[in-house]
Amino acid sequence: MLGHDTSVITSTVIPSYVGNLNKDFGDDPKDVKVIRLKPKFTLGQIVIARGIKREINKLNPDLVIVIGLGKAFPKPVFSTKFATVTLLGDNAHSYANLSFKTKILFSLFKKSTYRKAIRRSANLIAYTPQSFEAAAKMMGGKDAEILRNQTDYISLGFWGDEFYFSSLLRTAKRAELGYNDEDNVIITATRVVPEKNLEAVIPLLAETPFNVKWLIVGSAGDDYAKELNDYLQTFIGKNRVRILGYADKHHLNALYNAADMALYTVPAISIFEAIGTGLRLIAGEDKSLQHLRNTEYFFSSYRGVSTELYGWGYVENEPEEVRMQRSTKAKAAFGWEKIAGDILNIADKSILSKSRQNP
Repeated sequence: MLGHDTSVITSTVIPSYVGNLNKDFGDDPKDVKVIRLKPKFTLGQIVIARGIKREINKLNPDLVIVIGLGKAFPKPVFSTKFATVTLLGDNAHSYANLSFKTKILFSLFKKSTYRKAIRRSANLIAYTPQSFEAAAKMMGGKDAEILRNQTDYISLGFWGDEFYFSSLLRTAKRAELGYNDEDNVIITATRVVPEKNLEAVIPLLAETPFNVKWLIVGSAGDDYAKELNDYLQTFIGKNRVRILGYADKHHLNALYNAADMALYTVPAISIFEAIGTGLRLIAGEDKSLQHLRNTEYFFSSYRGVSTELYGWGYVENEPEEVRMQRSTKAKAAFGWEKIAGDILNIADKSILSKSRQNP
């Protein structure tokens, strides 16, 4: 990847919320060696496994990049001799309305992993503008002070060869879904769970014309999803809302292409997938998305959209070439190749330059 020999150490666990979609791991990324370790303990998203240090020592890497601190899986990395950078993706929603149980789990399993990362990483890198502050509030003390003094920031991103705009794909998927040329399709691709607060946009969508349709992707088909569907059909209008289950990347890309606008109530990586297909964004007032404001990808805060303007969310008569151009620009700005290059540049300045000074 980017001219480097790349290995990934992960576990054999598939998250329960996508277990009904992923029956196996599929193909490994091209030119990437994937090492999957069997866990000795799991609890929710927490995964603890043996053998991480052994595998890293066998690889003898020049650089270790750590993600997923909240899973506690990477903790052994910080007891190795290798140069390490840690990515933090925390935001206010990560810790919003924490239950007593969740706070206990954080203290027992996650806090010590965060502490080791904060104090032993050569670099801490945020991939949302809110990450350092959000983690600082949970950690407190000396760790919070360290976090608030960090400045290295990248962004969430997407695979440009998996999420892109295609006129043919758009036409085919809209026909399959039964949308006509007059339909203004808004898509939200996220886990359909109470924490996403999808109900917050009901007052907005209820006032829009009948041709505005809402396509929600990411239902587990549970009781909450069924109740939400009934609620939306009642308050927004029958046949105006459609809730689908989880979609693989190919299907999801087609669904983004079929839509005219993306709508999100909380930050999610799928925002960048949607942008990758040339969609514009309606989202909440989140610091984690502030770097998208005043860009061609951001349409409005959903609290600031005027429903008095007919077709407020519709890219009316916009040439497909314009959407294609946005898709191409998004790949250059947020494609994972760009993000990976940014990480390596940050690491090079602090880690590799030191090694050259002290051979």
